Amino acid sequence: MSPPHPGELLPDVTVVTVTGQQVRISDYRGQRALVLFFLGEHHDAALIELLRALADRYAEIRQEEAEVLVIAPNARTAMETIARAPRTLPLPFPILVDEGGRAHRAYGVATSGALYIADRYGEIYFARVITEVSELPTVEHILSWVRFTEAQCPE
Repeated sequence: MSPPHPGELLPDVTVVTVTGQQVRISDYRGQRALVLFFLGEHHDAALIELLRALADRYAEIRQEEAEVLVIAPNARTAMETIARAPRTLPLPFPILVDEGGRAHRAYGVATSGALYIADRYGEIYFARVITEVSELPTVEHILSWVRFTEAQCPE
């Protein structure tokens, strides 16, 4: 399946928290803009550093009426991501598990990572499949897209 593009709606998928609670992407529609981070099978220090930086700036993201969801391809990757977060700064956003890969396939990222930023109605404004570390955006870039999407939905 090909990845969704800007201007399209986020595909509605269901993933689970590491404690087994179901989360649907559509649960956020009409509520919050979304920053969806799909982890690939392999992630490195640069990605973990970006997640830490997002955690540092999480209050700003929430102030913009947005939520960050990190979707791991399996429970092992989710637990490794949580374990690599510093104890003094636990990741404040959910790390979700896509056991079976259905969500990753719906977003066209079966083995690689990806980042999607959508407004509160689920319209995608930014989409990037991440196959190399050099393709990771900065936190400032992510925040600028979050602010832009919020400016498009001022109500």
